[in-house]
Amino acid sequence: MEAVSISATVLVMLSAELLFSLALPIGAIVYWKKKENVSLVPFGIGAAAFFVFAMVLEQIVHFLVLGLNTSVSDFLLSRPWLYAIYGGFVAGLLEETARFLVFRTMMRKNIGRENAVTYGLGHGGLECFLILGMTMISNLLISVMFNSMGAEAFIAQYTPDQADAVIQSIEAINTVDPGASIMACVERASAMALQVELSVLVFAAVRLDKYWLYPVSILLHMGVDFFAGLYQTGMLPSLYLFEGLLVVYVIALFFVVRRVYRALPAEAPPALDRFGRVIR
Repeated sequence: MEAVSISATVLVMLSAELLFSLALPIGAIVYWKKKENVSLVPFGIGAAAFFVFAMVLEQIVHFLVLGLNTSVSDFLLSRPWLYAIYGGFVAGLLEETARFLVFRTMMRKNIGRENAVTYGLGHGGLECFLILGMTMISNLLISVMFNSMGAEAFIAQYTPDQADAVIQSIEAINTVDPGASIMACVERASAMALQVELSVLVFAAVRLDKYWLYPVSILLHMGVDFFAGLYQTGMLPSLYLFEGLLVVYVIALFFVVRRVYRALPAEAPPALDRFGRVIR
């Protein structure tokens, strides 16, 4: 094994990515709360909805379709394009359905458009931390243990079958470069922005009775995850190409969503009595 220890530079980059995964959603919701004086309840609902639909239900679907070594899983896994379509469709269907159901039920009294953004920040914020932050926590723990125990003692904990995978993980961690770290942060920022944009579209589908925006949101979500699936299967050979497509996609969608957002009603200010107290 070439790596004797994880370099200090790599540890700094891993720590920076972890901090970014926390600072981005926290900073965004603090700014939005200060700017619009919104309730934070939709933020929590958005985070919970993402966890239930993306981290639980979606993983169950993937296990049933891909994890049981059936003819269906073999068929999809052997065809990168179909695999990318499948992955994108499942993610889009479940996450956009989560928004639709939440806006129709738990947030039916949250009329103002500001709540769509608040929900999206919770949905995308938790995704940012779980995908980027938790990965960095895992990598940091492995790196610290590897450095403190030494290569031989660390590898000796694992069976020969596991050792190869562990060695590959250590070498992958130790070859992280600043460019890759920056691109990981750009990807998470773009993904969180996309989650806000899609939340506005589905919010408009419910509040303006434009229900056709719900399937449109599924397709838009599917498009991003489709490119991600192509990258995972090697059909998109460059990480920078995928990140570039994602950024362009999010920016282009922003100009459409901004018009939809402006068409939505703002939250009505609370009625006050002559003493400045809220009339309930």
